[in-house]
Amino acid sequence: MLPNNQIRAGSGQAVGGYLSKITAGQQFPRFLTLAALIGLSATVQATVLTSGTFTSGSATSCMVFSNGTSWSGGAVGVQGSESVTTGGGSALAANVAFKFNIGSFIDSLNSTYGRGNWAVSNIQLSFQYTLYANKNLFNSGAGTFDIYWVATDSWVPNTSNPTYATTADALSTWSGGQSLLATEYYDWTTPGYTGTTDDLTSGLWVTDKSGIRQSTLSYDLGSNTSFLDDILTASASGDDNISLYLMSTSDSLGLIIFTSGTPVLPTLSFDVVSVPEPATYALALLGAGAASFLQRRRRAVTPTPDARS
Repeated sequence: MLPNNQIRAGSGQAVGGYLSKITAGQQFPRFLTLAALIGLSATVQATVLTSGTFTSGSATSCMVFSNGTSWSGGAVGVQGSESVTTGGGSALAANVAFKFNIGSFIDSLNSTYGRGNWAVSNIQLSFQYTLYANKNLFNSGAGTFDIYWVATDSWVPNTSNPTYATTADALSTWSGGQSLLATEYYDWTTPGYTGTTDDLTSGLWVTDKSGIRQSTLSYDLGSNTSFLDDILTASASGDDNISLYLMSTSDSLGLIIFTSGTPVLPTLSFDVVSVPEPATYALALLGAGAASFLQRRRRAVTPTPDARS
C-alpha cells in the first residue's frame, strides 16, 4: 500500500492526464459557451435611462414632538429627550416626516417607456444638517434613528400631524402601512468638526448654513417591495406623494436638518433603469442551462486510476 501522500499525488496525475487528453475540438465549444454566457450576462444588465430628484421643503416636512404638537419651518430635528439645546437644557423629543411629490414624474416615465418597462434602483435620502441651532426647539447630540416608508400621505403640518412614535407598533396605528428602510447612527460630527456641549459657552452655538459645522448626509434606502410599489404606482391623477418617517431610537440623538434657506434640501433620488424583455431572460436561462449541462457531463467522466502499486 502506498503512503497517503503518494496516493494523492497519483490521483492528481491521473486527473491531469485526463484533462490533457481533451482535444482542441472539445475545448472550443466550451469556450464559445462561456463567451456566450458572458455576453448574455452583459445583455441582461439593466440600463440607466434617467434619474429622478425630488425635494421636501418647509411646507412638506414636519417635526412632531412627544406632546403631539408639530413644527414646520427652516429646519426640523430628529431628537431624543436627553440631547442638549442652546442654554444647556433639553427640548422635547421629536421625530420627522418628509413628503416628496413624484406623481408627474412617474406619469412621464410610463408615457415615455411604457408601464412595466422600467424600474427604480439606487434610492437615496439626502439632506444638509448643522451641528447646532440657535432656536431652543432643537436638541443636538449623537445617537441612532430609523428611516421608515409610510403609506399615508394625507398629513399636513400643524393641521393633521403625523403621530409621534417610539416603536414600530406605535407608528403602525397611524402609518396605514410601513416598512423599515434603514437604521442609522449620527455621530454629531462633520468632516471638519466634532460637536461638543462645551460650545454652549463658547459662542459657537449658532445655526451654521455654511462652514465646517454643517455638512450633508446621504442614506441608501434599499429595495423594500412595498416602498418600491408605492413609487411605481404614484400618479398625478391619484396618490402622487411618497412619505418617509425618521424615528429617534436614542435619547441622546439630536440631528438638525435644514428644510429651507440652504442649497441642499431633503432630497429623495433614484435611478430609472430598463427592464430587460422576457426574450432576453429566456436566452440567458438557455445559456445557463447549457453551461450546467456541460459541467455535469464533465464531472460524470471518471478519470482512469493509476494502476501502479
